[in-house]
Amino acid sequence: MKKTISLLLIILSLTSCLTVKYEEIKSPPNADVNNTELNNNRNQSTLSSDALNDKDSEVRKLAVEKLTLQSTLASVALNDNNTEVRKLAVNKLNLQSALSSVALNDKDSEVRKLAVEKLTLQATLSSVALNDNNTEVRKLAVNKLNLQSTLSNVALNEKDSEIRKLAVEKLTLQSTLSSVALQDNDTEIRKLAVKKLTLQSTLSSVALNEKDNEVRKLAVEKLTVQSTLSSVALNDKDSEIRNLALKRLK
Repeated sequence: MKKTISLLLIILSLTSCLTVKYEEIKSPPNADVNNTELNNNRNQSTLSSDALNDKDSEVRKLAVEKLTLQSTLASVALNDNNTEVRKLAVNKLNLQSALSSVALNDKDSEVRKLAVEKLTLQATLSSVALNDNNTEVRKLAVNKLNLQSTLSNVALNEKDSEIRKLAVEKLTLQSTLSSVALQDNDTEIRKLAVKKLTLQSTLSSVALNEKDNEVRKLAVEKLTVQSTLSSVALNDKDSEIRNLALKRLK
């Protein structure tokens, strides 16, 4: 009888072990993680379908708010016919190629502006700075530009004085600064260019020919060419500038 009981206990123990092993195989330790990822993928797939295909813009907007898939967000940003939905998609976009396309092609200036705010591609920023028909969008692009060639183009050709000023503030090219100092029709922009100039030939020209007293004064303060200083000291119509030129004569 004792042997029978012992045998039964052994069988029960083995059965229990096998059951545990089966459960471990059936539900591995990372099963919850895998299930969560699977559910997330399924959710993103459903959200993508709604964002791309639902006829109701409010439904599309709700779907975009929950989307993380960059490919779908890009498609919505480029193709949705509702401005607010496109804005929402652009706000969540990181893909520079898609942001570039939006910045260059979207019909709505606010959508383009949102795209430019997230752009880092200098080539696209250059194109926007030179060609966009909206002043605020161009201004934003110039603020993010580093390319001296484009900044020069803007400084010399942009119609809006505030945008030209922004470009000049970022310029280091002496040749462009010279052109601005001699030719820009805005006094404040000429002042800014002169402050950044080191070319003595241009400073001389400004000191001798500029109509605005403040701009001439700025040029004389940076002049070292003695012949020009002599001419200014003898001929400038402003006594303060003549005195400044005299003080700088050696």
